[in-house]
Amino acid sequence: MKKVFIAVISISLFFASCKGDGNKTETKTNNEVTSQESTNNEEANKTNASDDSSGDAICLLDKLSVREQPKAKAKWVTSMSLGEKVYFTGEKHTDSVSNKEYCKVKLIDGKEGWARSPFLAINGKVGAMTKVANVYKRPDLLTKTETKYSPMDIIAVIGTQDDWAHVKGKRADGKYIEEVWVKSNNISDKPVDIATAKFASLAMAKGDMTDRIKALEEIVNNSDFSDSSFMDIIKDKIRDYQSKNVPVDVKDAKVDDEF
Repeated sequence: MKKVFIAVISISLFFASCKGDGNKTETKTNNEVTSQESTNNEEANKTNASDDSSGDAICLLDKLSVREQPKAKAKWVTSMSLGEKVYFTGEKHTDSVSNKEYCKVKLIDGKEGWARSPFLAINGKVGAMTKVANVYKRPDLLTKTETKYSPMDIIAVIGTQDDWAHVKGKRADGKYIEEVWVKSNNISDKPVDIATAKFASLAMAKGDMTDRIKALEEIVNNSDFSDSSFMDIIKDKIRDYQSKNVPVDVKDAKVDDEF
């Protein structure tokens, strides 16, 4: 009887031991899964950090609005200038109503807000065309198009390849902002050239010929712009406008002479 009792106790202890090992195995497995999930999350966080696209951005539209929220009707904060460099925070948002994408930017004076992404060149460098430049679809002479950039057109260089520049911007006679290729030697990155080009384009956009001449003359007479390589172009443009700006009374006199 004593032997039977000892046998029963031994069997009970054996099963109890197996159950304990099972719990340990299960606990160990759960710990391994939790540890693996933690590792995966850490790797995911590292990946997101490495994908950060924040950096400098160039404004490609004069008076581009900056708003408090990424919505067309959100409160207006300020506006940006064509060619102005701002800081892109890396945040983007698509308005569910308009389906338009916005980027969050920070200006040099500390103001922050949201601006339409199509009018920004992320990680771009501002430049101005120094002369008439042929436009290419790709960095290959065989892909030349019929369009051209004009002197003083402001663009952003978003990439380079050999002696080519991948640019984003609007041509003087174009309707939309485009991404194309041009030869790099057609572009100036001098701040004085970019500023001169910006104000000259505004001057030449004035409806009245007399107002155009006056605005361009102000640029020529501004000592801050005297070192710009565009001075000769602007002076030629002034002479051209002056030759076309015939006073009304002179026109009437010519008509009378014909009779």
